[in-house]
Amino acid sequence: MPEESESWKPQSLLAAAYRAAVTGADGYRAVRSALRVDRGILRLGNRFAPIGRYREIAFVALGNASASLALAASEALGERLTQGYAAGPVALPESVPFHSLVVPSPVPGTSQGLEASHAVLELAAGLGEPDLLLLLLSPGAAGSLVEPPTGMDGKSWGELLQRASRELGSVEAGLLARVFGSGSTGGRLPSLTGADVETLIVEEGLGGALVGGGPTIPVTEEERARAAALLGRLGEPARGLSSSSEAAGRPAVRTPSRPVVVAGPADAIRSAGDALVDRRWFTRLGTLSTPLPPAAAAALLLERGEAELRALGGRLPAIGSRGSTASQGLAVFAGVTLGGPEGALPAGAAESFLEAARSGLSRRESVVALLPTHGGEEGPGAGRFLHLDAKGSPVRGGLPMRAGITDVGSVALLLLPAPAG
Repeated sequence: MPEESESWKPQSLLAAAYRAAVTGADGYRAVRSALRVDRGILRLGNRFAPIGRYREIAFVALGNASASLALAASEALGERLTQGYAAGPVALPESVPFHSLVVPSPVPGTSQGLEASHAVLELAAGLGEPDLLLLLLSPGAAGSLVEPPTGMDGKSWGELLQRASRELGSVEAGLLARVFGSGSTGGRLPSLTGADVETLIVEEGLGGALVGGGPTIPVTEEERARAAALLGRLGEPARGLSSSSEAAGRPAVRTPSRPVVVAGPADAIRSAGDALVDRRWFTRLGTLSTPLPPAAAAALLLERGEAELRALGGRLPAIGSRGSTASQGLAVFAGVTLGGPEGALPAGAAESFLEAARSGLSRRESVVALLPTHGGEEGPGAGRFLHLDAKGSPVRGGLPMRAGITDVGSVALLLLPAPAG
């Protein structure tokens, strides 16, 4: 087993992996890299434009990483920014001189979410040619963009989407929000502003272009057909919903550029893996991203771990590092969202994941961890892990993380230590 050892304590190892995961997918760093000004040229993701082209530059930062995204935009553009607005679970730091609203729930339909949506629409409508609107989105943005359909109140709308997430899956619930919601979702935003719209996205691996209901991407007829079929599976609460084939508002002045994903689960997993390689662990990717519910996600992680061991002939490989040829063990990573609505872990999901994994752990000293990159289902410090001690008894622990840094879903990790000797 690893070097710590008479009684292996994996917390320091997991903490290093967790820090690396969050740093690798940090929303601030991602936007600062994608948004730059050099010699009068403005970099916007994968596009470049003369900054003098724009009369006003405004930003909207939404979702779980909104504070990081807004801070990055503010520091990248400084006094060139004329307007800004952020909505998410964490208020803007005082150093960012723009308005923000705390939206505690990522589920659409809350009073705070509706207030934020109205503010976004008002800001967008006040911009015209030749202005620029930077749309900075992260998981949870739907709570501040997707308004209820006509004839449905916010509370009922949120309950319907949460039920859809439980019964149909998070991807399907997101599709319903995109197709049937009102506000700026479903490609409506460009028709509500005369400005250029550029979108940078932090995402969970389930379709970055659709974070926040896809405010710059029109709904396709295929999506409408799929969403209509889903309604029949929800029964009475969904009756009466319909989607218009036309986006609300005037025709867009310009066709917006395709959204650019600046951070995702691959960034978190790659960085966490590098941190463990530095500590002489052999790393493998189990799956990049899956929306499976907790028990199924845990079973998949354990299955991938066993598959990797079989592929290695049942023996942990030796790797050279720091003058040693000894491997500390095998680490298998997976990106998971555990079947919750965009930007939200379902209540009790972390505990359910660990319990399901515990029942499948057969190797002593094995460790399974769930590291939610937005800070956890119970606020900051909700990263959790479980391992079996030398007697096969479960040992639990927690890991701290500050909320509001990023959100690329949760990183699930299985550690299979090399045997002693």
